[in-house]
Amino acid sequence: MQIEEILAQLENNTKEFPRLALERAIEERETITSILIEILDKLSNNLEELLEKSDYILHIHALYLLAQFREVAAYPTIIKFFSVPGDVALDLTGDIVTEDLCRILASVSGSNIEPIKQLIENPEANEYVRGAALEALLVLIAQEVITREQVIQYYAKLFSTLDKEDYYIQTTLVTNSAQLCAVELQEQIDRAFEEELVDLFFIDQEDVSTYLVVEREEALNRLRNNTKYSFLKNIILEMESWSCFQPQEREPSYNIFIPEGFSLGTSEKSKNKARDKKKMQKQSRRKNRSKKK
Repeated sequence: MQIEEILAQLENNTKEFPRLALERAIEERETITSILIEILDKLSNNLEELLEKSDYILHIHALYLLAQFREVAAYPTIIKFFSVPGDVALDLTGDIVTEDLCRILASVSGSNIEPIKQLIENPEANEYVRGAALEALLVLIAQEVITREQVIQYYAKLFSTLDKEDYYIQTTLVTNSAQLCAVELQEQIDRAFEEELVDLFFIDQEDVSTYLVVEREEALNRLRNNTKYSFLKNIILEMESWSCFQPQEREPSYNIFIPEGFSLGTSEKSKNKARDKKKMQKQSRRKNRSKKK
């Protein structure tokens, strides 16, 4: 199978998992890597146009392949792709953003976290993308690429500089701090709750207290043992069960985090939960805003 044929089989979703094409892409890593980066770069300049191609998923395969390759050269292009303002990147990649983008970013970052920081602090980027970038730092801690102390220091800065209207990012910051058992940030965490910057649907002060009483090493071990905070190493194993590759399943029309016909394989129950979560989040934001007036 030549490179052109590999790309052709990865281009559109036919409801059949393209195992052979992915296997061949991995075998042809040296040749196909630059091509995948170039494809992503071109697509990032025309994302609105890509929205019209409902079955097109070559960009999805490219993201996962480059992550498995741990391809640092793809890092700027992936950051560019997800830095687009609004919801376009989310619409094009679906629940990949909330499920695996943190792992993708971490996998291609090497030890350079500055582009991830820029994405976190970019107010124009989608809030879920920025949240995934925050979580990418946890992946890098779990994989012992960067230290907990580096991230705690950065989080301290974020607590004082983030826009108070960024409720989802503020909430993710509190959640991640709790997962790190960041007792050093107790004061900032408490202030975030006092100023009603945290969405209580996701985490409350009792939850935080539960996290902060564990030993620091235990908190780190929890991250290390959680696959969510691992590098992407075997994308075929991870992708083969996605529901978009299961022809017998019909995707419900109310998907919140995923474009029509595309899913990582979540059940109807979990999709309902995701829908309700986003609804409750919006309600929480309205409530918080009304209290501030």
